[in-house]
Amino acid sequence: MRLAKLFALAVTVPLSSCGIVNSYVYQPPSGGDATPVPPHAERVRVETADGLTLAGLAVPAQAGHPTLLVFNGNASTPTEVIDWFRPLTEAGYGLVAAGYRSYFGNPGRPNEAGLAADADAFFAEARRRAGSGPLIVVGHSLGGGVAFGLARRQPVDQLVTIGTFSRLRAMAPGFARPLLRDRYDNLAAVPGLGATLTLIHATDDDVIPVTEARLLHEAAVAAGLRGGTYLLPRGGHAPDGEQILTILDRLGGGAPENAAPLPAGVRFLPFR
Repeated sequence: MRLAKLFALAVTVPLSSCGIVNSYVYQPPSGGDATPVPPHAERVRVETADGLTLAGLAVPAQAGHPTLLVFNGNASTPTEVIDWFRPLTEAGYGLVAAGYRSYFGNPGRPNEAGLAADADAFFAEARRRAGSGPLIVVGHSLGGGVAFGLARRQPVDQLVTIGTFSRLRAMAPGFARPLLRDRYDNLAAVPGLGATLTLIHATDDDVIPVTEARLLHEAAVAAGLRGGTYLLPRGGHAPDGEQILTILDRLGGGAPENAAPLPAGVRFLPFR
């Protein structure tokens, strides 16, 4: 989600309304849901509180493994999430890849309130599929904002973000900030979280700088949250799925210091 670059393009567009700036926040990929469903996945449909039927993708969990509810970043799709998280599903994790309104061939127009309704609907589906097993909510980039919002409304036990910002306005140039309708204020959400929080961020992320993760980390330390931050030396805005697998395996393995060794160069910084 190259928000800073997208906002920069808005300089050349007459800013006659807030909606023009918001159109740079949401960039649904072209092609809708025309991409074939991966052979190991299935299409799922949910109903939102405001009456939309949305499609996403899912892979069932193997016995004894957690289910992941994943909210993708901007200009991404559930199909790309399924491909990205293949190392995790091959290891037995279940996966529900949420499909936002106007993304993945879904109806509706995107905004923060709408994506919140989408998140609630997919959360209910993921909870049903997980049964009594663990459910881990994962948000990438823009999806991190969706996931933080969900964790304020629903009983989320584990929240994981990958390459996520502190608040949306931090990614916009000064001229655009007063015009933003949507906030995605993740920083403000941190103190009220009941969930264990795990932040994953590559230090070479050229879309959401690692300084954004540091702001979230400091807020989590101040709030005394459970969890911590994993800093990856490389991986850019979408770290390798194998690294994510290693980190998520540690969430169910007790204290991180007793879990499997981290990949070379990865650092874990606990909140407390």
